[in-house]
Amino acid sequence: MYKALYRKYRPKTFDEICGQEAVTTSLKNQVKNGEISHAYIFQGTRGTGKTSAAKILSRAVNCLHPIDGNPCNECENCKAILSESVLDVVEMDAASNNGVDDIRELKEKVIYPPQSLKYKVYIIDEVHMLSKGAFNALLKILEEPPRHLIFILATTEIQKIPATILSRSQKYNFKRISIEEITENLKKITDLEGKSCDEEVFTLIAKSSDGAMRDALSVLDQLITKNRDHIKLEDAMDVLGISSSELLFSLSRALVEKDVGGALYAIDEIYKEGVDFNTLSSQILNHFRDFLLVKTLKDPKKIIYTSHLSEFQEMAGETDLEDLLIIIDILKNLAVEIKYADNKRVVFEMNAIKICKRLVKDDMALRLKALEDKLSGIENKGLPNNFKHEEVFPAMNKSDIEKNIDKATDKKEVQKNSDHDILRAGPEDQSIEKSNQSAIIEDNGEVNQVGEGTLSLEKINRDWGKIVAELKSKSYTGFGGFLTFAKLEKFHDNILEVVFQEGYEFYYNYCSEPERKNILPDLLKSIYGKDIDVRFKLQKAGADKLEEIFGKNNIEEI
Repeated sequence: MYKALYRKYRPKTFDEICGQEAVTTSLKNQVKNGEISHAYIFQGTRGTGKTSAAKILSRAVNCLHPIDGNPCNECENCKAILSESVLDVVEMDAASNNGVDDIRELKEKVIYPPQSLKYKVYIIDEVHMLSKGAFNALLKILEEPPRHLIFILATTEIQKIPATILSRSQKYNFKRISIEEITENLKKITDLEGKSCDEEVFTLIAKSSDGAMRDALSVLDQLITKNRDHIKLEDAMDVLGISSSELLFSLSRALVEKDVGGALYAIDEIYKEGVDFNTLSSQILNHFRDFLLVKTLKDPKKIIYTSHLSEFQEMAGETDLEDLLIIIDILKNLAVEIKYADNKRVVFEMNAIKICKRLVKDDMALRLKALEDKLSGIENKGLPNNFKHEEVFPAMNKSDIEKNIDKATDKKEVQKNSDHDILRAGPEDQSIEKSNQSAIIEDNGEVNQVGEGTLSLEKINRDWGKIVAELKSKSYTGFGGFLTFAKLEKFHDNILEVVFQEGYEFYYNYCSEPERKNILPDLLKSIYGKDIDVRFKLQKAGADKLEEIFGKNNIEEI
């Protein structure tokens, strides 16, 4: 009878368990020192070695000739346990034996000493599936256990186990196995089976297993049973039901570059490959997760394992971080939505278009990013006579920002005010003294120095357009754009009061956020050489004030 790889190559000693050195070292020391507990809880995700460790421990405590805390697997006791011919080592599945009667029956049996071994060992798998009554019955045993009895409880959901059980047991955490360790083990087993694989096959299987060695071995088992001496990458993708890296990069590039057609064509190609859209949604989300880590980390290899690092790095240099976060946010919601969708393809394509258009409605930060992008295009631009204020700044009427934001993009340019030329002074301009004098660099490159005592509200007002432009040039597009609609009211004792009128609550709240409090003061100091305290205020204003700002013909009746 054929034996599955995960059973055929199940570890027989603690040293053979992959990726759980902290656990195995502790268990070996207990066996060597004879400090055996009456109850253990092995907790961790599926396929990480919990049951294998429990079986090894059952042999190690009963082994006649243990080797450095490991069972010898050669003595009479070890062979009997391996052949499952003894009654003193019992494996139970709590999923099917979870009633109080099952535990009571067990309670009646455990009082009797072992027949042939030193310890009776009960391995209860998926112990969190026990009923409340069963847990209470088990608790009675754990409170006063016989000296010859050892319980090993395995679970993937330790939070479901009562605290009274946990407090009477030694807990061991089995972590996810790393991609590198899974890959090395797969290579070793493949060689033992007399097969060969493309190098990328091992990486692909390891990444898809989510840290579970058993899952990885199951996939390898499927590939080996194809009776091919050499396993190709295409074979692995067929078994896993995933798309190729080329198509994933094609899709991701289209999404990043806002290419709707390219994205839909890529989705169609993936669909033709027979890839399930649930799988694809998870795959593309993980793909962009890797992309994000490459974008933000100096050494992403410590966290991700990919053979396409250069492709990610190339894309990272061309992609804005905020854009990337918007994409991931939509993909995150897609992964949940598509599970319950009747027509998964339509849902996937709809969200792909959302990404290309950067349509996000629920997250204020992402909505603000879209607004900032629009404001950057409105800098030094005006509105035609028939253009309504609410079309650009819907907050005036407290309506949704994103509803009308696209209407502001294609409007005519306004004449640039000569007093609002771009301010080019920056940290790199070593000629600007910042101690007792301030400076504004004019368009001709000459430095206009202003004495410390001459700074006034009128002077700051004259420079205001250049200050706003400088903020925008330093990537504070939204902040600078909102300040365009503020008024400088007072300047006294180095305190500058910046006022927003009624209807600009959104802009006032944005500019007043604590994380932005130093943006304007820092810039003012670099210009005028003074520490200036900026205070934002919100004041009431009537329709006459709006007419003054926008013109009577450019606003609707309030």
